Formats: sequence, C-alpha cells, structure tokens
Amino acid sequence: MLFLKGHTLFWFQNPTQAKALDLGDVIEPSPVPFTFETLGWKIVFFLIAVLIALVGYKIYQNYKKKQYLRDAVAEIQKLKQQTELSSVELINSILFVLKDTAMQSFGRKEVAGLYGSDWVNFLDSKVNTSNFKTDEPVILDAVYKHELQQTSAFNKEQFTNKSIHWIQHHAR
Repeated sequence: MLFLKGHTLFWFQNPTQAKALDLGDVIEPSPVPFTFETLGWKIVFFLIAVLIALVGYKIYQNYKKKQYLRDAVAEIQKLKQQTELSSVELINSILFVLKDTAMQSFGRKEVAGLYGSDWVNFLDSKVNTSNFKTDEPVILDAVYKHELQQTSAFNKEQFTNKSIHWIQHHAR
C-alpha cells in the first residue's frame, strides 16, 4: 500500500499486530425465549381469526344463495320418481320449475314474458348443450294443447336429465 502511505485520513492495521491483542472471552447474550405472549402474536392471531371468519361467512352466503338451485333439482328428481304423472303433466311441472329458476337467476323482467319458441330459445341460449329445441314440438303440444301427438318421440328420462343439467349449468 505504497500509494496510501502518506495519506492521513486512512489508518490500516497490520494484521500481524492484531494477534497480540487479548480481548478475553466472548460474552454471549442469554437466549431469548420464544413465546406467543407478545402483542404482535395476538394481533396476528386476531387477524387470522377475522380472515377465517370472513371466508367462512362468504362460503355460507354463497351456499345460501344457491339454495334455490338445489331445491329445483330436488323437485325435478321428485317429479321424475312419480310414475302416476302423465308425460304432459311431467313436462308442464318441469317447465314450471325451470321458469321459476330462470326468474330467480335472471330476473322477472327478462324471463316472465317469454313463452313458446322464445322460451325454448331462451333455455338453449343459456346452456349451449341443453338442446331443448329438439323437444320443442313436444313441449309446445304439452303446454298449449295439453296433449302429446308424438308420444314415441318423447323420452322422460332424457327430458328430466336435460332440465337438471340446465339448472346446474345455466349462466348466472
């Protein structure tokens, strides 16, 4: 370090002289006990408890908000099990449940005035895979004429499954 020899602002210690210094034993501090009794942990616990309560409340709200969907599916399942219902009564009952569900989901203004082909098109527009259009003649005969002219073309099982699928997958 020849270039700093004359400089007075820096003082460099010679490492060979530091070996002669005796500093004594190193004094270690006592270990800090780890406890949850400090104020910071109480605040963290409170915030986590509030967060868990909020998440639980939101899950409960979402569950209650979708109760009408579970009720509609249960109603259609009950209608499906009733063997004494004619095809016309079954179609009318299921369409009533679908209309009620659609009004709760999309509002009375948008759904209440729909009937006939407009109603069937509405159902198909909300779920792409529902395909109520194929059953449109049967649906219209059952609703407006209270009879089925094409009884062989109507499948109760397929119609109820299609309706349940619409309830579970319609865009909300």
